[in-house]
Amino acid sequence: MATKNPNYNVYTVGWICIVSSEMNAARALLDEEHESLPPKPTDDNSYLLGRMNGHNVVFGYPGSSLYGPHNSSHVATNMERTFPNIRFRLLVGVGGGAPRTADAENTWNDIRLGDVVVSNLKGSHGGVLHYDADKFKDNGVFHITSHLNRSPSLLLTATQKLRSDHDFELGQMGNYISQLFISSYKHTGEGDCSKCDRAYLVKRLDRESDIPVVHSGLIASGSALMCSAQRRDQLRDEWDVCCFETEAAGLMNDSPCLVIRGICDYSDGHQNKEWEPYAAITAVAYVKDLLRVIHPETVEGTANVVGSLNDGEPSDILTMSQSHVPWIRGTWRYPN
Repeated sequence: MATKNPNYNVYTVGWICIVSSEMNAARALLDEEHESLPPKPTDDNSYLLGRMNGHNVVFGYPGSSLYGPHNSSHVATNMERTFPNIRFRLLVGVGGGAPRTADAENTWNDIRLGDVVVSNLKGSHGGVLHYDADKFKDNGVFHITSHLNRSPSLLLTATQKLRSDHDFELGQMGNYISQLFISSYKHTGEGDCSKCDRAYLVKRLDRESDIPVVHSGLIASGSALMCSAQRRDQLRDEWDVCCFETEAAGLMNDSPCLVIRGICDYSDGHQNKEWEPYAAITAVAYVKDLLRVIHPETVEGTANVVGSLNDGEPSDILTMSQSHVPWIRGTWRYPN
């Protein structure tokens, strides 16, 4: 059902983006874009409003494209004040992967460019690990600042329902070459890897298809981009981290949410901005599919995001529905 005369009260899903490629990807997959609402003097966020799989969604992004937890926290705080009926929040965008080349025979377990990582419980940890890249213990181990709050159970349950519902055909999402350099080889030059020595590439088996794989587990969030392959491997081996990013630490304790990242690099300094739009669109495609298994009518009857922080997590109100991403044909894959 289309939304007539949108106002601040009709939006129930809060979606946070930080960089332009993330917002462009979200805009591309909207089912319906709404007119902007009059700005409020106390809110310096920029917003995109629309409808996705039956949900009224507000996409918030900051005035500047700076990385870091303070930016996401600022966007979330303003969004809560301006849109009082948000039931849950999503942090969607790009991140750096922590590849698992040791499991060379199982290409689906390895994390590659264009794959999607979804924050999820890992043992006693809530899905996001906050680390300080500048502080080390005496033995050289990372200083873990905190294990941040778990995502709302409503969203965690939805990811499991979606996984069981991903038994259908999608299609190729693009023909891209994924280059991973050995951990000891540092990036050469500026920009892409055109000046890097390909002799230092890790030899990896090709996957059977270009279909992205959805990985679920711990996401490491720090104040700066992870650009060291050796430090990346250290956190991956010690904590079983799947992905690195810089915004979730600003949200998870005060405003629990689900974090979804499309992999655009390998957290090793070999960055290529050309990968960002593709990684962003795979993350958005996953979330659009996720929203399909969350029924809008029942979401509207739950507590808003502020109330859920005080009164406990919302109950599991989800029901199963058939899901697909109409702009892609093929199959979402998961590690074995």
